Amino acid sequence: MHVAVRAPDHLGDAVMALAAVDALRSLGTVVVHARARWAPELYAPHPVVGEAPPRTADLAVMFKPSSHAARQWRHLPTLGVGPAGRYSHTLPEAQEHRRDRYSRIVVAAGARPPGAAQFVPRGVSPQLPERFVALNPWSPSRTVRWPHFGALASALSPIPVVAFCGPGEAEVVRARVGSGVALVAGLSLPDFASALEGCVAFVSNDSGAAHFAAACGVRVVMVHGSTAPELTGVGAAVERESRLWCQPCYRKFCGWGTPCLDVAVQPVLSVVMEEWGRGLCPRNAPGPSRPERG
Repeated sequence: MHVAVRAPDHLGDAVMALAAVDALRSLGTVVVHARARWAPELYAPHPVVGEAPPRTADLAVMFKPSSHAARQWRHLPTLGVGPAGRYSHTLPEAQEHRRDRYSRIVVAAGARPPGAAQFVPRGVSPQLPERFVALNPWSPSRTVRWPHFGALASALSPIPVVAFCGPGEAEVVRARVGSGVALVAGLSLPDFASALEGCVAFVSNDSGAAHFAAACGVRVVMVHGSTAPELTGVGAAVERESRLWCQPCYRKFCGWGTPCLDVAVQPVLSVVMEEWGRGLCPRNAPGPSRPERG
């Protein structure tokens, strides 16, 4: 059986779909169709091709929730979640976590329910402390950028702190965390996974990097702004004491000045210090911290 998968375009969604893609292997050969440059690294050992649909497939699983993609793939027996009639086999929409949506799709396809996302391959790590707290301060979406990463880094001293960011983000991240924090930028996913071997806590906005860190076996502390942990969260969630009427909104810009990001340093610091006290990271976690997929 040939199963064609239209993968999500954003890293966080793609990681949340990782276990679901693996579960589809029980049905036959899985070919992943994806646009992102990191997709071959994330979905290995599955073959990954461009986003264009194949000419034929026994089943097309649609993880990208797009009406445009649905039209492109309409010549195939498609299965996905959306408005009635969007796909050949359309499942009803529900208020659920994104990973649960992906699980529901593959179970409807006849595969086993997927487990937690796990990223196994390791690459080459830069030289980092044996144990450290990681910060992921940047996001292209203003409504999820928690503004207090620099204050958190100062409060964590003398604990080693390492900030991670993507290509071209080093300058803006340096301005947010200060000159005293080690900065690592632009790693491939396998190298990023290797760099996280000593990470005790990964403090992040709601981002793809946070979901990836969790898939590598790292404890994530996610600071939520406009987003909701029950829909896209991972790890320990920290948010405002009370939500605003507009949360969650998932907008990229806010006309009210992002009051949803009014989260103090202390509650985040408390969760991080609890994890630091436990001292567990992928390198020393009890049991098989990196079980082989499959």
